[in-house]
Amino acid sequence: MLSSYLAGFSAQIFPALAILLAAFLQAITGFGLVIVAAPLLMLFYDPKLTVPVMLLLACCGNFVQGAFALRQANLPLIGMLYLGVLLGQPIGFFAFSWADSGTLRLFIDSLILLSLVSMQVTHREIAERPRNSFRTGILSGFTSITAGMAGPPFVIYLAHTKMPIAVFRATCFVFFFLCNLTSLTSYTLGGFSLAPALDAFIYLLPALAVGLALGHSVSRFVPGQVVHRIIFFLLYAACIYSIGRELIQ
Repeated sequence: MLSSYLAGFSAQIFPALAILLAAFLQAITGFGLVIVAAPLLMLFYDPKLTVPVMLLLACCGNFVQGAFALRQANLPLIGMLYLGVLLGQPIGFFAFSWADSGTLRLFIDSLILLSLVSMQVTHREIAERPRNSFRTGILSGFTSITAGMAGPPFVIYLAHTKMPIAVFRATCFVFFFLCNLTSLTSYTLGGFSLAPALDAFIYLLPALAVGLALGHSVSRFVPGQVVHRIIFFLLYAACIYSIGRELIQ
């Protein structure tokens, strides 16, 4: 049985390396697993398989990280954000069903890119209030379904937060676990089979564990300013990649 697993793993070595890199960055910054790994996995898997595989990996990784960091997480903030997600995801399903998916993703990615540039040019900060948290949660729920990424609205909202990096990371872990769990539940209730994704998930899980362990071991040595720079780089890279892909297609 072990020999057959190792034979299957050898065929998954390049996707596993992509997961290892993405998990390493996630452990340092608090997010980035899906943003980094999804485009790379689409080089090896069908896009329809990539999404549930990433949801399974992200849900598993965020659960483990969130369990260890739960005491540091900003739970009232997560609560307001998640209430927004529960409202935003059905809206996202409706939009995804009626609008052209490519056009919708292009519009969302362009809007996120414009928001990023505007925030860095004007240095405008979004006040951390329950009303703004709820609205951000709606956007995260919407984009998690339509664009496959819940992270950008959340990270833009907290881009200039005064909370310590450790609290920011813990909040990311718990919030994204709830988002991914909700998305997986929606897939299951919608009749989507996760069996093919589970096959790939089993082979990629060790790479996820190694990447998270390596990232966690060095995260305490990474200054907060460096973490913020990595976060913005990942957001810009994800938006530009997605826009370029849609325009080429």
